[in-house]
Amino acid sequence: MADKTVRIGLIGTGGIGQAHIQSLRQIPQAQIVALCDIDEQRVRVVAEPLDVPVYTDGAKMIAETAMDALYVCVRPDAHGDVEVQAARKGLHLFVEKPVTLYLDEAARAWQAIREAGVMTQSGYSLRYLPGSLQLKRFLEDKAVGTAHVTRWNGLPGTPWWRRYDQSGGQLVEMTTHQVDLLRWVMGEVEAVAASYSFGRLFGDQPDVTVPDTQVALLHFRSGASATVSTSCAIGRGYRGEVEFVIKDARVTWTGDRITINPEGSYTLPPLPDATPSIDAAFVQAVADNDPSLLRSPYDDALRSVAVTLAANRSAETGGRLVRVDELLGALD
Repeated sequence: MADKTVRIGLIGTGGIGQAHIQSLRQIPQAQIVALCDIDEQRVRVVAEPLDVPVYTDGAKMIAETAMDALYVCVRPDAHGDVEVQAARKGLHLFVEKPVTLYLDEAARAWQAIREAGVMTQSGYSLRYLPGSLQLKRFLEDKAVGTAHVTRWNGLPGTPWWRRYDQSGGQLVEMTTHQVDLLRWVMGEVEAVAASYSFGRLFGDQPDVTVPDTQVALLHFRSGASATVSTSCAIGRGYRGEVEFVIKDARVTWTGDRITINPEGSYTLPPLPDATPSIDAAFVQAVADNDPSLLRSPYDDALRSVAVTLAANRSAETGGRLVRVDELLGALD
């Protein structure tokens, strides 16, 4: 890695923003130079140990701060044109997933990013897990017939997360990680059909407007299929796995482990050597001007978001099949 210090600003100091701050503080070349949040009290508390300027206006921070890169860690519906402003100033961008709820805004952001030639990364951290890399290498020469995602957990207490118009629901905001993993190892999704349950399990909680359960059927360009079952209604606990059907075997991925049934029917490639975290990879890419280190650039992340937004549209229109390109046409 080059010796260059990478000056970083960050917009959004909630839970995910703070997680990135803690990660960046462990990277010698990363220098956090400014923080921004609409919650002035929170951003001041987060900034105090860093001794950096604080802002409540992202545009003002972008205009006034000398930096090389910007992290955007705001809720999905609140991006506005911050990526456009940052790209026009030549800032490399780390945009947390899901990068948007509004693909028309994303189209403007992507145009500005292309025109500026800046590097981008999104927060699809599963692509940086050693077990995910092992899975990708294992499946790259094999045909997958179908796959199934299960992600069941409890309802977060965060007020905006519970609102469908702000978070997009669990499939868009959380299970997007597993959808992105499917795209990464199986190829592009062409169409989606979905069915959601609204209020069946949360009808006594008026502050909750997200679906309590969501099921989606994904049709892949390769001819493969996948089903996704996700729910935020189980209270405490978590169940999460992804299963794949290949010839004569079932492959189960849980993040840190891959199992094959029947045992011994296939040989897994070795786990890769130590791999950088998603933050370390971004800092190194900026320092070395090497976009090849970035496994989830903005335009690729948009395709994962579009799959989940297509599922929302399908569920909202009686389960009709929605082609992903219907939503992505504005990005061409």
